[in-house]
This record gives sequence, structure tokens and C-alpha cells, in this order.
Amino acid sequence: MKYVGLLISSVIVFLVILTNFYYNSITLDIQKIKDYIVESNIILEDVLKKEEYVIENKDKYIKRLVNLKKGIKSSTTSFLVKNYKEYKIKSIEALINSISKSNLKYLEDVDKYNKLSEKELEKILNKSLIEVTSLPINTYI
Repeated sequence: MKYVGLLISSVIVFLVILTNFYYNSITLDIQKIKDYIVESNIILEDVLKKEEYVIENKDKYIKRLVNLKKGIKSSTTSFLVKNYKEYKIKSIEALINSISKSNLKYLEDVDKYNKLSEKELEKILNKSLIEVTSLPINTYI
């Protein structure tokens, strides 16, 4: 009987280690692209609050967004955050369209892709575990 208990406890410890590895992998991947996402959110905030200034300096903003897009694409992440990363790239592309065409219509696409990326992140991280562990990477993403 004591060997059965030892086997069960070993399997449980193995599962805990695998779960920990899974969530650590996701956390590390998100941290790799977090700075790019924060910067794109700052630019989005500028577009919403200082629209005239952004339109006057549209070349500067578009150049920053193109660099952010390249940075996210070139960052090496696991397959676990692939969809999240793609939604963020599409969001940046929509933001580039909005600024280049001086049309706020494309901001709806930015919002749509941001919401899809949030749903993808919640799906990956399993919301109940986030509430228990309170991961710090969820801020401003």
C-alpha cells in the first residue's frame, strides 16, 4: 500500500511540475513581447486623446508602429502564444491603417483584435488559475 501512495504522490508532483512549466513558458513568452504591446497601447491612447497631434506627426507614429510590428514578429515565442501574437500584430496593422488614412473607422478593428487577443490570453491561462495566482503580466496588455 505504501508503494501505491508513493506512486500517486509522484504522479501528482509530476503534474504540478508540468503545469508550472506550462504557465512559466507562457509568462516568459508574454514578457518577451510585453514592451512592444505596452508601446502600441500608448500610441493607441495618443490616437484617441491627441488625434490632431498624431495626424501632424503621422510619419513618426507609423515608423514606431512598423518597428513594433517587426519586433513582435521577430521575438521568439513558443507555439502557445502564437494566436495571441497574431492578434496583436493585426491590431498594430489596423492602427497603422487608422493613422495613415486619418480615419478612425479602423480603430474598430484595433478594438476587435485587442478583444480577441484578450480572449486568447484568458483561454491560454485558464481564468480560474489567474484569479488564484494573480499573474502580474496581465497589466496593460
